[in-house]
Amino acid sequence: METLSPNSAILEKTRELCTLILQSGEYQENVAKIEAFFADDDAQADYRAFAKLGEDLHHKQQAGEITEDDITGYETKLDEIKSNEVTSNFMNAEEALNSMASQISKQVGKTLELGRLPTPEDLEGGGCCGGGSCGGDSC
Repeated sequence: METLSPNSAILEKTRELCTLILQSGEYQENVAKIEAFFADDDAQADYRAFAKLGEDLHHKQQAGEITEDDITGYETKLDEIKSNEVTSNFMNAEEALNSMASQISKQVGKTLELGRLPTPEDLEGGGCCGGGSCGGDSC
C-alpha cells in the first residue's frame, strides 16, 4: 500500500488543519471540561458506575431479560449523572469532540467519494448504512 510522502502537500494541509483545531476555542473549552472531569475522582467513580449499569442493561437486553424497572433505574441514574456539572460537561465535551471528528471525516470522505467538494445536500443523510454509495434504502 502506498502512503503519502512526508512532504506531501496533502499532509501539510492536514497538519495545518490539525493546528487550527488545536488552537480553536471550541477544542480548548472541551478539553478543559474533560480535564476537569479527570481531576474529579467522585465524578469519575459515578460515571464508571453509570457506564457499568449501561453495560449490564445491554447484556440483559440481549438476553431478553430487561424490565421496565431496569429502564427506569437507568434513566434515574442518567439524570443524577447529568445533575453533576463536571460529569455533564464531560459528556457534552466528549460528544462535541466526537461530532467534530465525524464532521471532518465525513467532509474528507465525501470529497474523495465524489471527486469534488461536497455540498450541504451531499452531506445530509447517511446514504447506505451511514454513508456508503450502494443506493439502497434497506439499511
